[in-house]
Amino acid sequence: MPTENEVRVLKILSAIEIPPTAGQTIQTWGNEAVTVVCEAALGTYPGLRPKVRNNAVALLGWMDHPQAQETVPLLLNDTNSDVAIRAMRAAGRQKNETGIEKLAGMLKQQGTQPLLAAEAVSALLAIGTPEAAATVASYRAANPADLPHRGSRAVIGVLSETRPPGSPP
Repeated sequence: MPTENEVRVLKILSAIEIPPTAGQTIQTWGNEAVTVVCEAALGTYPGLRPKVRNNAVALLGWMDHPQAQETVPLLLNDTNSDVAIRAMRAAGRQKNETGIEKLAGMLKQQGTQPLLAAEAVSALLAIGTPEAAATVASYRAANPADLPHRGSRAVIGVLSETRPPGSPP
């Protein structure tokens, strides 16, 4: 039998549109409610619709609860690219430094999809720490012949939006 918090949280996660304030609302319901969001994001509920999981991952970015911040880095390398992208955006919103190493590792792999690489760069830029900035600078200097995603339009677009004047994209 599901608890009242499970029912309330899953009802929110099943909505068509979820306002960012829902994350704060769920946090006021206590640790159990936050756990439901984290467990849904991790995909531990059997039979959970992908939309509900995706909503849970996205909602983590609007939460400052320690459990939410611990869950986001676990999702950065998810095999489902929709989940991974939402986790990267959540990491950026949270300014979650814990995921920097995973994001950097993703940018160093030749086989990373260009869209994932672009989202990783965006997340690092949003995190904004010196370590994140150094990772972006190193990636900006990378040769597209070595890292094919570095030369993609998606990545060039993200890098050109944030480049210092006079520097190459």
